[in-house]
Amino acid sequence: MFLSRLVISDFRNLEMLDFKPAPGFNVIYGPNGSGKSSVLEAVSYLALGRSFRGYNYQYLIKNGRKSFSVFASVNENHAALTDNIGIAKGRGEDLQIKINGSKVQRLIDLVDKICVQIIHPQGIELVTQGPELRRNFIDWGVYYSEPKFKDLWFNYKRVIKQRNILLKSKASDFEISVWDDLLSSLSEKIDEFRCSYLEKLNVFLSAQCEQFLPKFSLKFELHSGWNKDFKLRDLLAQNLEKDRVLGYTFYGCHRADLKIKSDSVSAGATLSRGQLKLLVCAMRLAQGLLLKHETGRSCIYLIDDLNSELDSNSQKILLENLKQCSCQVFITNISREMMLNNDVDICYVGLNNGFLENS
Repeated sequence: MFLSRLVISDFRNLEMLDFKPAPGFNVIYGPNGSGKSSVLEAVSYLALGRSFRGYNYQYLIKNGRKSFSVFASVNENHAALTDNIGIAKGRGEDLQIKINGSKVQRLIDLVDKICVQIIHPQGIELVTQGPELRRNFIDWGVYYSEPKFKDLWFNYKRVIKQRNILLKSKASDFEISVWDDLLSSLSEKIDEFRCSYLEKLNVFLSAQCEQFLPKFSLKFELHSGWNKDFKLRDLLAQNLEKDRVLGYTFYGCHRADLKIKSDSVSAGATLSRGQLKLLVCAMRLAQGLLLKHETGRSCIYLIDDLNSELDSNSQKILLENLKQCSCQVFITNISREMMLNNDVDICYVGLNNGFLENS
């Protein structure tokens, strides 16, 4: 998968950016404040419907403008078919999505057309923050590799929402038990997919961590969201009064966490910021490699601020691994100079004050 054209309009300080990215590496360079990160942020918004920098959409609209838009032509590897996808977001308006000229209502339809992996300075939160980001990390991989996962996850969200409503409304035990049967069944199936995916991912994680962090012994283990020595259906029944007091369901796959340990201690507590950045690089690369291995599909890598907390040797390892992935890559850097050989397909995009300087 790669973008053959990218058009960004009125996004942050970018007034109009229209260029044809290379299927390989795309180096977005320029001084601080020139809009480099905004290019990656726009691509991530197109793929995910949100900013990886965590800002409210209103801050993404260029000052004095009413809306922003992002458009891309997406080509699947070795396929003649091109999907034209676009989004627009106005102040106080719903997100507008178009695929091949037709309006669609579901963001998930857009997600099916484009998949990205993002490595950015705040990305170490994947390891240091709460379990939600790590659940999303695992679910990203399961989603793109297991067709049945999508419906399971949407059904689970519907069921957990309904059960939580019943808990707060003081519904009878019998009413809640009906939903418990379905919730436990869906949760166990989702957990099976996650465990199977992590088992395969661990092979690639081991290889990548050996390159990026050879001095550390790292382990990745999935905690399912309940003690698997017991049946989830029994735990839900036994803890019903506790859930009523809490107002939400305590046990289930929505409470899962990917535990990452270095020599039996939490990696988030023991590794330095630079080492955490390397760990995240290894994790993101491993997912892309597994996706290519399992499905033949490539993801798009967005690397924001290559120099941030990565020394020259670490940058070289990252770039070499990205080359081996045979993925499209967008990298932001102050300088045009990169440690890339001439045999790599590269597009250079220079920005200055939000405008295209040269390419």
